[in-house]
Amino acid sequence: MAWVWALLPLLSLAAIGACSVFPKVTVVDDPLSKEEHLDLGLSYEKAGSLDLAEREYAAADPLPLAILGLGNVCFQKGDHKRAEQAYRRVIRLSGDPSAMNNLAFLLLLEGRDLEEASELAEKAVEEGIRRNLSEDEIRNFKSTYNQAESALTGGKGPGRGEEDDGGE
Repeated sequence: MAWVWALLPLLSLAAIGACSVFPKVTVVDDPLSKEEHLDLGLSYEKAGSLDLAEREYAAADPLPLAILGLGNVCFQKGDHKRAEQAYRRVIRLSGDPSAMNNLAFLLLLEGRDLEEASELAEKAVEEGIRRNLSEDEIRNFKSTYNQAESALTGGKGPGRGEEDDGGE
């Protein structure tokens, strides 16, 4: 009978162990590269699936193009605060002229920091030319710059304080 008392602590431990759940650690390796997530994000954005694009761009972080894409998606969704944060981050990381242009446009749209918008748009033009971007992209950057200058001068000629008649 004494042996039963000796086994009791062992049986108690076995019963406790059977009732407890030990957490399992599951490690999932993402089979896609950052570049593949970026490509998916671009495809989803082009198709208008902004939530899916946002998810893929986030998975492709820290690629500057992914962060730019995230900013563009946030802008399209009306989340200008997150768009601005993304554009500023891309500018810090890579000096991307598209991010400069997009941030300048966002600032213009909100009617704030017009000097910064003008400076960003001007830098976008300069950097776009330096990087041999397409004429269409450079034209877009110049359009943003012209809008920024017009907003700064209240619709008057750039820095002249008079109406621009388009002449010489």
